[in-house]
Amino acid sequence: MNKTFLTLFLSILSYHCQADSTYFGIDYVLTNIEVADEIAKPNASVIRAGVSNNNMAFEIQYLLTNDTDNIYRMEFDIERSVGLYFVMQSDIENGFGLDISLGYAMTDMTVSGPEETYNGEDHYNGFSWGVAIHQQIPYLKQTNIRLAYQSLYKKSGIEITGIYLGLTYEF
Repeated sequence: MNKTFLTLFLSILSYHCQADSTYFGIDYVLTNIEVADEIAKPNASVIRAGVSNNNMAFEIQYLLTNDTDNIYRMEFDIERSVGLYFVMQSDIENGFGLDISLGYAMTDMTVSGPEETYNGEDHYNGFSWGVAIHQQIPYLKQTNIRLAYQSLYKKSGIEITGIYLGLTYEF
């Protein structure tokens, strides 16, 4: 699996040669980890980088949590999540734009609690998608404020999602 991800990442680097623009972003994330109708909400940060050509982009995201949250005395912590996305971008109209991303995310989560509960690290790999709106900052045309919803994983009664708020700078 890691070889496939590395191959795709190297393909993105070669795509950079034909790109209209390169961008970099940083977001604050309110994550939701839903297990059996209970929700843990650890906060996280995301670093994003991508290359864009003709309103299509390839983007890589790296998420790290800042804290943990608990359900039934068990603490849930997303150790890290790495995702690779194909992003379809709308034209910018009056400073606003819309992005839809489809891709693959690999998320590592640690669960810890009392001895009689589950303790361990789990890996959630699979389809991921998101939708984002962004607005250019007046007088800083290369900088956008971005608000997004991202689904990192949904399967087997576990759902990992997040609401992202951050800045993107386009080179």
